[in-house]
Amino acid sequence: MDGEHITFNRILIPLDGSASSEVAIDIALHSAKDFSPRLQFVFVINPAALNKFGTVDYSQEYYTAKLEGEMILEHASKLAKEQGAEHEELLAEGVPWEILSELSKSSDMIIMSVSGKGGMRAGRIGSTTKKVIESSYCPVLTVKSRSRTLENILLPVYDENESAIDVAIQTAKRVGGKITVLSVEEKGHDPQPLVDKVVATIKAAGVEVAGEVGKGDPVDVIVGKSGLFDLIIVGVDRRGGLQSILHGGATERIVTMSSCPVTVVRKKRRLPCILRAQAAGSDPASTALSIFLNSLTASPIRQNAPNIWTATME
Repeated sequence: MDGEHITFNRILIPLDGSASSEVAIDIALHSAKDFSPRLQFVFVINPAALNKFGTVDYSQEYYTAKLEGEMILEHASKLAKEQGAEHEELLAEGVPWEILSELSKSSDMIIMSVSGKGGMRAGRIGSTTKKVIESSYCPVLTVKSRSRTLENILLPVYDENESAIDVAIQTAKRVGGKITVLSVEEKGHDPQPLVDKVVATIKAAGVEVAGEVGKGDPVDVIVGKSGLFDLIIVGVDRRGGLQSILHGGATERIVTMSSCPVTVVRKKRRLPCILRAQAAGSDPASTALSIFLNSLTASPIRQNAPNIWTATME
């Protein structure tokens, strides 16, 4: 490990009013008891998705979407207030995954539903969730069912992904949990040395840990064990790009088929030092907005920066 550990000071929760986003709120609020983070609830209006067929007045669609967003954020804020959780709400306009990707630069974790209002079809991740996983600068915890505890953690390994190991260690420390390190035998490959090495790293961090070696298709083994755990943490190598891995189906199958929430952790993506310094030393809300707007304005791939309508804090 390189000595630089993940923190859980700021958690981003995208909302769309679906039943599964309610689950994301529930898990975020429950996690707040252990992690004491600042929660940021976000609703994004996508103008391109409004009135696609020109059958109604666009301004009315726009107003309805804005009103819906305000109501959803108000609902989340009310639940957070009831539990005394520090939080803020953000209503934004633009392409949802792009906005969430930018906000991830000043977040420690994203908690979001596997699929949106359209539901999960044929075991596929929702398009926004998939793109957020592919582009996020922080771990993404995907949920589709309620899990009131995160104490029993499964950590599948196929290499020594320090980012995933660190997320597992820091999570287990906060909740007083246990980690099970799992690797699966493949032809010509003995996973036991890797399991032993990761187990030793976790044990040295003072966390209860066990190691297992499975046989069979790796995804089937992981999914088959998911019902015995509260959380799966999957480390993804950036070689070849996370997008190709998702499209290849392994990560997507784990996310959609597992019985418990799944956190996808990319190998570390470095931010410019100035952003990390701002995020560490400034007011969280103003820092998030300034980083967000500056990065969008400076981005060569966007002609029009999204609008930030509201940012309220409690």
